[in-house]
Amino acid sequence: MKKIIMLGLALTLAIVLAACGDDNAEGDKKKDEQTQEEGNTSKEGQEQQVKVTDKEKVEEGTAVASVNGDEIKGERYNPIYTQLKTQMAQYGQDVSDLDKLKEQTINVLVEQHLIRQDAASKGIKVSDKEVQSEFDSLKEENGDQLTAVLEQFNLTEDQFKRQLEDDLITTKYIDSQLEVKVTDKEVEEYYNQLKEQNEEIGKLKDLKDQIKNQIKQQKTNEQLQKKVDKLKKDAKVETLI
Repeated sequence: MKKIIMLGLALTLAIVLAACGDDNAEGDKKKDEQTQEEGNTSKEGQEQQVKVTDKEKVEEGTAVASVNGDEIKGERYNPIYTQLKTQMAQYGQDVSDLDKLKEQTINVLVEQHLIRQDAASKGIKVSDKEVQSEFDSLKEENGDQLTAVLEQFNLTEDQFKRQLEDDLITTKYIDSQLEVKVTDKEVEEYYNQLKEQNEEIGKLKDLKDQIKNQIKQQKTNEQLQKKVDKLKKDAKVETLI
């Protein structure tokens, strides 16, 4: 079920790089460890769906941004905007500033595209067959939950597959370009911090793998952020809406 939580939202870079929780990272760590295996996604799926008005949407063929000469259009903007607004609302963040939401959505799209471009330059790509295979696997393992995710974020299967392709490219890019190591000392220090917050957290040997994965994800996010920041610094990016 962890797989569908990550890929189902199709917001790898939104979560990692954009707007939804960097200021509350420490609190989110504890929350994730306590709730992730307790049906966190199901709970989110029960929340009231956030409304996105026609005024907030962009015509599918309208260019919203340009990245090194490549145009990003409304057909990619609208799904990400809806997902970002929905997730921010679920995290209790203010979604009334539509200009800020637009800026954050474009930031997500730009960073996704920068990774796609850099991945392509390094020969990293994902085939239609790989995307379909991953989608079929998700559907087989999490049929009802996947349907709920699509409905919650008002996504068609084709829109989901496009974002799934971005996620798969990002995963290959991370595996190829980043080297992330976690030491036993780091795991023990992290565990001790958690134990200070909750004496009943359990034994280190039982939580070691989970903590190691959490630290690895944090380090991966930090390294990926640095990569994208450098790509953005060297790129020609224009916002067109």
